[in-house]
Amino acid sequence: MTGGRKRLAGIATTEQLIRKSRFIGVCGPIESAEDAARFVEDHGAEGCRHVAFAWKLDDRVRFDDAGEPGGTAGRPILAALEHFELDRSIVVVSRFFGGTKLGTGGLARAYGGTAMTVLQDAPTAAIVTMVERIIEGGFEAADALHRQVDELDGEKLDERWTPNGVRLHVRLPAENASALLRGVREITRGQGLCREASV
Repeated sequence: MTGGRKRLAGIATTEQLIRKSRFIGVCGPIESAEDAARFVEDHGAEGCRHVAFAWKLDDRVRFDDAGEPGGTAGRPILAALEHFELDRSIVVVSRFFGGTKLGTGGLARAYGGTAMTVLQDAPTAAIVTMVERIIEGGFEAADALHRQVDELDGEKLDERWTPNGVRLHVRLPAENASALLRGVREITRGQGLCREASV
């Protein structure tokens, strides 16, 4: 997928044995830091001492080495997320020690490699930025305004009738906002209104 931000669209898992240590990777979508904490709790391997993770959520990132030497687990997992340019996504890698020490370089390659493997074939989806608009038009324009919103993949959040006509509060993809403004002007012959909804 090229252009625009993307996120994981489902949960994927992988498991690999590296010099007798077992690495279990799980990745999935998140919408908040609370989601991320629950994901780690739900998908870290039961009874595992080392459950490392990394996540990215808009401008925030967080990673944890889970008791491994600094920089050998969480950061390589984060690097895998960044490699695939994923946002609003998390990867958890659990390691069961197999008796053979991997060294810091070996640990970093194993954690990072497990994250890369689980992300490789994980389902992704585009992140669509949404905006909200207030549109108004006379009674005679109401049907056409409703159709315009539907055609631009909009969602009606609120509809009110005023003495002058209809007032709609809508949410739609940001890339369609200009088309909505043009449509409202054309439908209402310049008499209607299309403005940003105040938060």
